[in-house]
Amino acid sequence: MTVTLPDLDTLLQPLLADEEGSTTLSAREYLFPVTREHVYFNHASTGALPLPTARLMQEYIADTSRYGGLHEDYWRGHCTEARRRLGRMLDVPAELIAFTASTGDGLMTIAQGLEWRAGDHIVLAEGEFPSNVYAWLNLREQGVEIEFVPVRDGRIPAEEICARITERTRLVSLSLVEFSTGFRNDVATVAAYCHERGIICGIDAIQALGALDVNVPRLGVDFVAAAGHKWLLSPHICGILYVSEDLLARLQVSRRGWFSVSNPMDFFNYEQPLKEGAARFEHSSPNTFPTVGLSASLHVFERLQGGMQAVEQRILGLTAHTIKGLQQLGYRVVTPMGEGERSGIVCFQPIAERQQTVQGVVAALAERRICVAARGTVVRISPHFYNTIAEVDALLNALEEIKGI
Repeated sequence: MTVTLPDLDTLLQPLLADEEGSTTLSAREYLFPVTREHVYFNHASTGALPLPTARLMQEYIADTSRYGGLHEDYWRGHCTEARRRLGRMLDVPAELIAFTASTGDGLMTIAQGLEWRAGDHIVLAEGEFPSNVYAWLNLREQGVEIEFVPVRDGRIPAEEICARITERTRLVSLSLVEFSTGFRNDVATVAAYCHERGIICGIDAIQALGALDVNVPRLGVDFVAAAGHKWLLSPHICGILYVSEDLLARLQVSRRGWFSVSNPMDFFNYEQPLKEGAARFEHSSPNTFPTVGLSASLHVFERLQGGMQAVEQRILGLTAHTIKGLQQLGYRVVTPMGEGERSGIVCFQPIAERQQTVQGVVAALAERRICVAARGTVVRISPHFYNTIAEVDALLNALEEIKGI
């Protein structure tokens, strides 16, 4: 079985050139230390920090330990650069990006910032991660109705989402990639349908950002909520929220705080205007430490030869190889495999006839230093661009061995 991927050494060459000194390790082992001891296929849960990210965070700790807040402006500069780098990754103006506490916090910012009326209607998908559910369920107290589009064979067809939209629908919120199956929603089609009817459409992108080439103008969405600790290979936890200009003009700031206003250091001027752009939603002191780490990880992505297109190509190649191998071994893959449906996540079911369980498979792989995750009735595999075909084959060989136990 042969899968052609963008060459990893070529991707990493600009990053390796940034490093001083020499190493006997390969480029990927040097830049991604997790590969030295594990086959790490759990990025849909928590990404492993690249060396440049860990190093900058260690510098931050050492600096604040020795100097306290004397160099605060320098570290805030890294936070500013993180915003710029996110803007470039998403192809949106940096001033339309806010840092939040988490993905769910960003979604709640949208939910709490709109004016709702009893009878308003929101469309969600069945099987969403709770962050993209509770933010909207909270609105039931205001008489807002929530409708879930059912999953069919692991898919949420765009036409079925659109069919649920009525004259009362105010908003549609989807995951760009579903966490429990890896299905990539046809967000662009749904967003276009919504906008023709004046309906807000946005996404939870945490299972896509850093794995797929997420271009917001092509998707046409009004908001994007995510966080950096999964595919963006950043520390826990820095939330990310993009808000379009049109939606920004409609959103109230439900949690105005001292850092929301135009000059936070003018402490006793309580009547200040809000900051321009999405930064007005950053109501409290910035969480500098993880944002510094996010900036460093975003720089890693920027330095990759071929950019996010090459990242996506490698990941889709790795997941294609994984799917074919699982099918040959007799495992049932629940991840949809149609054109444009795949992502960095592959989910499969254990073989019940052999008394396999999800937790048992995950534990057996962990004993072999292969890291995957249990999610409900499936085993979830989530490789990143720096993983290799050889590592996928190691996983498949382990699964074949487990079948015989």
